[in-house]
Formats: sequence, structure tokens, C-alpha cells
Amino acid sequence: MGLEPTGHYWFALAQFLEENNIGISMVNPYHVKQTKELDDNNQTKNDRKDPKVIAKLVTEGRYSYPYVPMGIYADLRMTRKLSLCMPKA
Repeated sequence: MGLEPTGHYWFALAQFLEENNIGISMVNPYHVKQTKELDDNNQTKNDRKDPKVIAKLVTEGRYSYPYVPMGIYADLRMTRKLSLCMPKA
């Protein structure tokens, strides 16, 4: 599955896919933007074009694999995030 990670929205989908043994590949949002502009010489954002560009980048091998922590490692990451948000005494 090819994803364009934007914000935090992709985390839940990535976790679901990993739990169901579906591989994830991520393309850089900047590369999607640049490739889209090269293809049609147009800077407009269009959600109809994005899936095509993402699929093209994945088939060309221009992607990376995300690290999605599972189990205790996910718990440790969440604990760390929460500890950073806690007010200092």
C-alpha cells in the first residue's frame, strides 16, 4: 500500500495495515508535489491526481518504509510523548 504521510492522519491506517500483514510504503509529500507539477506543468492541488502520482512513485521504487512501533515499543513511545506534555513540578 502506498501512502503519502500528511500530518498524523496516516498513523491509524498504517497500524491497521500492519496488523493485517499488508506492507506499507511511504512517498515524500514534497516528491508528490514536484512530480505532479512535472507531469502537467500545473501547480494546482487536486485530490484526483494525487493517487495516480503516488502510485507512479511507488511503482518506480521512489518510496521508503515507515517504522511503526508495535506492542511494548508503541507503549514506550506513547509514554515518552505523555511525559513531555506533563507540567514540570
